[in-house]
Amino acid sequence: MDRVPGRPRPRAGRLLGALALYSALSLALTWPLAAHFTTHVPGDGIDDPALAWNLWWIKVRLVDQLQPDIFHVVWMFHPVGINLAFYTLTPLNGLLSVPLQTATSLVVTNNLLLLSSFVLAGLGAFLLSLEVLGPLVLPGQADRHGFSRQAATAGALVAGLLYAFASTKLFYASLGQFNIASSQWVPFCVLYVWRLGRKLGQGAPAREIGRSGAMAGLFLVLQAWAELTYASFLLIFLALHLAWVLGMGWRARRRTEDGGPPVQVTLTRLLAGYAAVAGMFLAGIAPFLAAMVPDLLREGDFFASGGGFADIFSADLMGYLVPTRLHPLFGAWTAQLPFPNDKAQHLYLGYSVLLLAGAGLLWLWRKTSGAGRAAALFWGGSGFVFWLLTLGPHLRWAGQDLPVPGPFALVSRLPFFSGNRYPSRYGVMLLLCAAVLVACGIWWLVQGGLQRPGRANPAAPRRLWAVAAGVGLLILLEHLSLPLPLSDFRTPSIYRQLAAIPGDFAVLELPTGWRNGARVMGYGDDVLLMMQQWYQTTHGKRRLGGNTSRNPPHKFQYFTDAPLLGDLIGLMNAHREHLAPVVESQLEAMIQRNRPRAGQILRDLGIRYVLVHMERATPALLRFVDQALPLTLVDQWQGLDWSGKPAAIRLYEVQMPPTEEWAVDLADPAGSIALAEGWSSFVDPGAQGPARRYATRSQPALLFNLPDEGGELTLELFGPATEATVLLNGQPLGPAVLLDPQASTRVTLPIPAGLAREPMDRLTVAFHGPLTPVTALAAAPPDGSGWSIGGTGVSLAPGATVAVRSAGEEVGNFAHIWVNGRDVAQEGRGYHLAALGVDGQVLGTARFDTSCVAELQPGCPPEQSAAMARWLRSWPAGTVIAGAVQDEASLRLDADAVAALAEVGVATDLRGKLRWSHAFIGVVGATPGTALETSSLLRPAGVYVGAAVDGAAVSGGVGRVWFTPPPR
Repeated sequence: MDRVPGRPRPRAGRLLGALALYSALSLALTWPLAAHFTTHVPGDGIDDPALAWNLWWIKVRLVDQLQPDIFHVVWMFHPVGINLAFYTLTPLNGLLSVPLQTATSLVVTNNLLLLSSFVLAGLGAFLLSLEVLGPLVLPGQADRHGFSRQAATAGALVAGLLYAFASTKLFYASLGQFNIASSQWVPFCVLYVWRLGRKLGQGAPAREIGRSGAMAGLFLVLQAWAELTYASFLLIFLALHLAWVLGMGWRARRRTEDGGPPVQVTLTRLLAGYAAVAGMFLAGIAPFLAAMVPDLLREGDFFASGGGFADIFSADLMGYLVPTRLHPLFGAWTAQLPFPNDKAQHLYLGYSVLLLAGAGLLWLWRKTSGAGRAAALFWGGSGFVFWLLTLGPHLRWAGQDLPVPGPFALVSRLPFFSGNRYPSRYGVMLLLCAAVLVACGIWWLVQGGLQRPGRANPAAPRRLWAVAAGVGLLILLEHLSLPLPLSDFRTPSIYRQLAAIPGDFAVLELPTGWRNGARVMGYGDDVLLMMQQWYQTTHGKRRLGGNTSRNPPHKFQYFTDAPLLGDLIGLMNAHREHLAPVVESQLEAMIQRNRPRAGQILRDLGIRYVLVHMERATPALLRFVDQALPLTLVDQWQGLDWSGKPAAIRLYEVQMPPTEEWAVDLADPAGSIALAEGWSSFVDPGAQGPARRYATRSQPALLFNLPDEGGELTLELFGPATEATVLLNGQPLGPAVLLDPQASTRVTLPIPAGLAREPMDRLTVAFHGPLTPVTALAAAPPDGSGWSIGGTGVSLAPGATVAVRSAGEEVGNFAHIWVNGRDVAQEGRGYHLAALGVDGQVLGTARFDTSCVAELQPGCPPEQSAAMARWLRSWPAGTVIAGAVQDEASLRLDADAVAALAEVGVATDLRGKLRWSHAFIGVVGATPGTALETSSLLRPAGVYVGAAVDGAAVSGGVGRVWFTPPPR
């Protein structure tokens, strides 16, 4: 049927038209993706492999493994596993991908989901803009040509175009940050929040208000499951909306938007709306909370770990004035400007957007109805708040901090909100506010310029669409980001060969690494590490390396402290200038140390195959692989890697020693291969009995590769707990065991066949009763006189205890000084020092960044080395000084500071020792060399006096563990 002239276009027609427009633009503005749709994805190879991996993992977990727990993963970070609730898992995208993965490839699935994020984002902003504009312009405005409705539709289409294809979103796509590009549910949530406000103003029944609130909560949940950070932004938006509703409608009666009778915004209606949002959100976010809260309770709040990026990832004021570095005409010039603009922290709205948004804001403010001015206050005020948040802790111009603080520093201190380390990401909310105002500005532009009040102009609709198309094209030209960078996701065939090998086992890739949002441990090539994660989608085996966003320190430290693995980490990085000579000097010792035990360690870890990326491996690593590891070459692949460079990958099979009786001594450094969470880093030598390692939790865990056919385990257990239960993979192995508080207790437990079914089985020792403070362990030194501090001749009093741990950047990047169960070290790079009395009383603490280079780091504290020397010499003779280095302390360490350290008995001189770990406990006035100290480049350093525990309390201890296979 022909459409009757002047009849408004049906709603379905408008939606289909918007979908068609945004779909076409999504293909055009991501070029050349369409030409490589089956082999490439947008990105730079750093985030895109892991985010595409997400889709694979969700399907594997839910469909192939039939496991509902998508968060707890042992397919990477094997054998300790990782909690993906603290990672950008994008579970909603994964769920949506499941049917697509069954019909097409994972690469195509990823690309389809990315394109859909553009289309849905545009559609959501389009509908939101119509929702805002409709009540303001349609009543009493429509003429027989439906001009006002068409003008509103045109403005909304351009608003959707801006929100969906702004250079910020295209930049996120170019980085392969598909999680941050997944902002498509934000406008739908805002749409229903706005509708909630309208219904409150209209005095709608609580039922209708609650329905709008529930829909807003539903889309808030969808956004949280697509990208959790954006959910926190929407919570701020909800708070702003609530404040606006209270300000506009609580104190006085106000007229509805169509001029109806006055309405009171009552508490009942408010609760009906916002309680529905909160209830839906809490219900939808409950699985996340259930996975997060136990780890936060056990490990402390590590959600904000790795902060301090705000200065790099804040929007610069200059950036708002120039196109991004992806612009085909101006990008090369922008890249040379003096502010960070390489990771989408550069926000550019465009001059046309600023002009139109300003016009829209002015038009809303000048409308005679109260609704227009109220809308101007809300959208203008919200946009201003989010603009301030994008600027970070301080305003910046051309890369330089200005003495003007911003609200980000305050917001980032709030729980949950502290997880966002990138202020510029608040730009998504600024952009949405700008898009709504642009729609208003276009309506004002075309209404005032093409249609006179009371006069019908038949040509106006055609001119309207011409103006809208011109404005839209101008916005797209300002935000153009072509060509979009792509990553080649074609997988080397040797991974398909690995996938064909039956069995559930682990693979060791060399070199490899462990990466989170703050640092990389192991090999420092981000792209290699992430492509290894992508290759797992082909071979499907467990892997030791991995990527996450946030994690407890143990998830990294396990690999550094473990035998063989710690040496491999040093060998992977032997190409680094400061590591090369140390690795070379220790290489032969590493080979001799690991050759007799490497096979057993690989077997214990369930590693059956090793992959070596030849062009990335250092000569030292290759020599170690050939001479220390029991491997047989299976095959070698040669071809081009993801960057188009020649590459070779070797596949080795591990020559497994037979499963037989074995023993692990947790008091031996080699025993750390079995340590999961909850153990002290130190070993008690057992002056009054066998050596043991204490547990700092009630339920510490051990990791063993036990055979499926079962056998017997014998454990040597210690107090101070008086009772313990042993569980294997969550199942008790017997009744509770009574412990002798004065001696070791040996218990033998049968392992039923089929219970040890995991590649790495988790043995939990649940010690009953409350934890015992570490001071109780230090209450009775063997000779009764005190705890001797090295060769200083000074002792800590009974009941006092000090434990110090230090790690350079490559091996942990931490410093801890535990005094009587309390960590008194500060946070940050350099020397951490604590002055103590012999009774363990803390007299003072300080940190000195003796690596701070003022020329490279503005704001660097002056003369840190001299200040450290003065601090050390300010304490009287006999004062105990404990010290630990975090990250690095050598670059600006001077002779005077080294001499001051020597005056407390320290012999180590870190000058010229980049990123060495150094831990010591000395005494003011002691002879140089008499302090208790250790230092290392390839390992963390640690010393203690008193209890052999780096924690506040202990539950019990474990010495040796024996396994006996069943009789044959």
